[in-house]
Amino acid sequence: MRADEYWKNFNLGTELDIAGRFIFNGLQTFHRMEHFATEEDTFEFLYAVSVGVERLLKIALILTEHGQDVDQDEFEKDLITHSHQKLMERLKSSHTLKLSSVHNEFISILARFYKSHRYGRYSLESVTAAAQERDDLNSFLEKHLGIKIDTKTLFGITKNERRHRKFIGKTISKIVNQLFEIVEKEARRLNLYTYEIEYGSKASKIFQAQSFDFENEDILQMELLAYLVSEKAIGPNSKFLRECVEPLSFDPALEADYITALRNDQKKMAVLDELEALYEDEVSDFSTRREMLDAATSHHLHYGMDEDDEIND
Repeated sequence: MRADEYWKNFNLGTELDIAGRFIFNGLQTFHRMEHFATEEDTFEFLYAVSVGVERLLKIALILTEHGQDVDQDEFEKDLITHSHQKLMERLKSSHTLKLSSVHNEFISILARFYKSHRYGRYSLESVTAAAQERDDLNSFLEKHLGIKIDTKTLFGITKNERRHRKFIGKTISKIVNQLFEIVEKEARRLNLYTYEIEYGSKASKIFQAQSFDFENEDILQMELLAYLVSEKAIGPNSKFLRECVEPLSFDPALEADYITALRNDQKKMAVLDELEALYEDEVSDFSTRREMLDAATSHHLHYGMDEDDEIND
C-alpha cells in the first residue's frame, strides 16, 4: 500500500471517527440544554459541531481532490482554513449537495462562530457585544420555528423542548449525511475503507445509524429503570443489589431529580452533594461499599443463583 493510500485509508478513517465524536458530543450538549439563555451551553454545542463538520468536510475534500500528481505541500496548505463555507464551495465543484437556505444559514453560523465568536470574549469589545453565539443560534431557531425565545424573564425563560431538538437534529443530519455519502463514494472509488466505523461507537450513531437526537437513549434509560425496579429483575446483579447493598436514605420527594441526574451531568452535581452528606451520616466503611457497588456491575456475578437456575423461570 502506497503512503498516500495508507493516509487516506487509516489516518482519515481515524479522523472520520473523531469528526463523528465531535458531532455526537455537540448534539448531546444541545439535547441536555434546559433553556436557551446560557452562553456556555451554546458555545459548547457550536464548538463541537463546528469542529466535527469542518473535519468531515476536509476528509471529503482530500478523498475527492488528492491525487499522485498534486503538490503535497500546496495541497495541505489549501486545507488550512476554518471557513466552512469555503470548504463547502470547494466540495460543490465536484459533487452535488442538496442544501436549502436553512442548511446554508446554519453552516454560516458555524463559520462565524469559529472565525469570530470563538475567541470573542478575549476582547474588550465583548463588553458591548456579549453572547453573540447564543443570540445567533436563538435568532436561527426563532426564524425557522416561528417562535420567540425569552432569555431574560425570570419565570418565563424559554425551555428547550422536543421540537427544538428535532429541528436541530434534522438540520445537522441533512448536512452531515450528504458529506458522509461523499466520503463513502470517494473511498469506494479508490478501493479504500475510510468509511468503515466501529459498531457501537459515538461515530456509528452519527454515520451508520444516522441518528441525530437522543430520544431513544432517554426512552431506553426509563425502560431499564422500570425493569430494574420491577419483580422481573431476577438476575444475579439486581438480586445482589437488593440483598447486599443497603440503600441510602435519599428523599422520596426528589425522585424526579434523581432520575434526571442519571442523564444530565449538571443535575448530578446537586445530587452528589446530597450523596456526600448521606455517606457521612450512614456509611462507616466507604471502601467496602465501593467494592460492593463495583461487584454489582460484574458480568461474571453468580450471587444467589444455582447453576441449574433458569433466569426466565
